[in-house]
Amino acid sequence: MKVVLAFDKFKGSVTASELNDAARSALGSVQGVEVACVPVADGGDGTTAVLAASRPGQWMTVPTMGPLLQQEPVTASYYLCDDATAIIELAAASGLAVVATETRDVMRATTLGTGMLMRDAMERGSRHIVLGLGGSATCDAGMGIMSALGAEFHDAAGHYLYPSGQSLEQISHIETMGIPPAVQECRFTLLTDVDTPLCGQLGTARIFAPQKGATPEQVERLERGMTRVAAIVGDEIAGRPGCGAAGGVPAMMMHLLHCELLPGAEYVLANNGLDEALAGADLVITGEGKLDEQTLMGKGPGCVIGKAVERGIPVAAVCGTIDSDFDPAAAGLASAIAVSDGLPLDEAMHPAATLMRVSQAVVQVVNQAH
Repeated sequence: MKVVLAFDKFKGSVTASELNDAARSALGSVQGVEVACVPVADGGDGTTAVLAASRPGQWMTVPTMGPLLQQEPVTASYYLCDDATAIIELAAASGLAVVATETRDVMRATTLGTGMLMRDAMERGSRHIVLGLGGSATCDAGMGIMSALGAEFHDAAGHYLYPSGQSLEQISHIETMGIPPAVQECRFTLLTDVDTPLCGQLGTARIFAPQKGATPEQVERLERGMTRVAAIVGDEIAGRPGCGAAGGVPAMMMHLLHCELLPGAEYVLANNGLDEALAGADLVITGEGKLDEQTLMGKGPGCVIGKAVERGIPVAAVCGTIDSDFDPAAAGLASAIAVSDGLPLDEAMHPAATLMRVSQAVVQVVNQAH
């Protein structure tokens, strides 16, 4: 019996690789089982590690800045492949996890630090940057990244604008003369885990800014800013699904650079060997922290389920919790186990205990299917 393990992270608790490794070890006690491990990510936290696992290269750890100018500098890592492709997560320097909850300030938060990581990669010879966009603390439409790469943003009076959400509605002119040839020559692959457009009721300001600490008044100001950005970049970019990812980062990048915007989960699964692993598989086990309606909307486990169902392979899910509105059978799952339902939060999030519960559930699923 061939079993494919394809876990995404349990956010805030354990990584995709840790889950897959623990489950594989647990299945070592089950006779007659061949195991293939394919860690999953969707452009958010953990994407770099998942992609790095299948590519030769090395981790680069460099000093940069966090989302807020007044906070202490941060040290962030990215992966430089041997073919000079750099894999970077926006969350590493500009993510919510880099800022203490009580100090979050989405109006002043910037993606400058991420741009500094990208510049470092280009200085090391990279001409292809893969950027995962999930987990951001920012809503600056990519002003920070582009500022770090040489662009300048001015208001109607010609004054320099600091790259942050509160500056968006004042943008009158973008000076691109300072963008060096190395940046212009670089190719950027942007991986998004949402299909949010730039503006509107379902746009990035109204949907995601409140999660980053924005008040209702700030949300409306950011929406005006995104509307201003949309007028600059044009409807084709602004209206594209996913352009609102990471507080609108794709907007300025696609406007000024050579960029490709792709669904993160599909890109990761196309590059981490899932198709090969599914060949001859009898069972697929996937999972993430919570199964809900978002799971089937471009998230990693949702894509795994779709690929397995297309091939007629039974799929089981082992997750932390299952939303009450989520129907496992309708999603194509043969079974679903929630290992943390009813537990206190600290126990549910405890890494070692989570790995133990997931491992036990995986063995249970395989024994039932064997």
